[in-house]
Amino acid sequence: MNVFKGGEVLDLTSVINKFFYVVESSRNEEFVEYVVLSVRDDMSKLFDHLYDELVPKGYYPILYKVGDIITLRVLISGRRRGTSIKSSLIFFSLTLVSVVVTGFYISTDFHNRLKLLLGYGVKTDVIYDTLFFMLSVLVPLITHELGHIIIVKRFNIPSTYPLLIPAPIISPLGTFGAIVRMDFLPKNLKCLLKLGISGPLLGFIASLSIFIITYYTSPKLSFDIALVGLREGIIATIDFIPLSAYLVMTVSNINTATGYVVLLNPAAYASMIMLLIHFVNLLPIGQLDGGHIVRAVSSTRFHSLVSVTVSSSLILYSLISVVYLRGSMVWLGIFALLALLISGFKPHIGSANMLDISSVSKDVKVKYIVMYLTLLTLVIPLPM
Repeated sequence: MNVFKGGEVLDLTSVINKFFYVVESSRNEEFVEYVVLSVRDDMSKLFDHLYDELVPKGYYPILYKVGDIITLRVLISGRRRGTSIKSSLIFFSLTLVSVVVTGFYISTDFHNRLKLLLGYGVKTDVIYDTLFFMLSVLVPLITHELGHIIIVKRFNIPSTYPLLIPAPIISPLGTFGAIVRMDFLPKNLKCLLKLGISGPLLGFIASLSIFIITYYTSPKLSFDIALVGLREGIIATIDFIPLSAYLVMTVSNINTATGYVVLLNPAAYASMIMLLIHFVNLLPIGQLDGGHIVRAVSSTRFHSLVSVTVSSSLILYSLISVVYLRGSMVWLGIFALLALLISGFKPHIGSANMLDISSVSKDVKVKYIVMYLTLLTLVIPLPM
């Protein structure tokens, strides 16, 4: 069958028959469907090759079963509607301004509070803190998205350019994060697994590295001054902290060794929030990165069960925190509920090869599960 797309003619059946023996069963303006009679070799490997040949041309194949019949559907409706690089650059510029404005506002307030406590302040440090605040937010954010983009490009997954979302003042970071939307499914579960882990892994490394630097450069206050600040409401204690940040604080031993407490500067506070955002993103819920990872190493049914169970547990925990933890964990329940609602309780298909059960070997599963659980543990928030 010849398919016309954007002035280009493709003999779709001939291309498919290089990998599968098929007969056309139905077609319309959006897709062509084939019944797979037999294959020349390993079905998963052949589908990967077919995917790599068709997807760059804008044709998206899906392999699945209807009863005992193996079916290949090729979408031909031109589903690419990605963000242009111009739009991506515009939103990056807006987000940069938004983060800088938010950072300047927070840094100014930080130095005013320091001045109230200590009786002095260095005005030029506001610019310094604003710059580091910006880096604490944007470097992990961009690094996270870069991790996804590397996998997307490596495995020919059609996607948009990253789109950063500005949110001046209303967000404590000046942004609501970034989006790289996939226009189609990855070819197999191994691609999905790597896609899910790549962003959080690189983003976590960037966030923790910046937190270590900014924590050690944060001002130190004597216990007496800190108590005065707490009593007068000039400063406040932290209600929760990621495990990795807590370990950094414990290893530094500043409090017990010197008789001082650390007042987190804006950049350290921002990088700590970024670690918490990575925790939310790693939750095994819906279409979050954690959800992708769990789906890649399990079934659609198991993923749905875990997704609903974890969401419900976190919502319940957040309600309990209102009574026992001064409501410090309410945000966690809100994020869990939003993640569940956004996914719409829809089953996670996984990959374009819906028959894939072999691309992720047992050894690979174990390695990635350990990596995932380690990351999730290191960013889990601890009530203080």
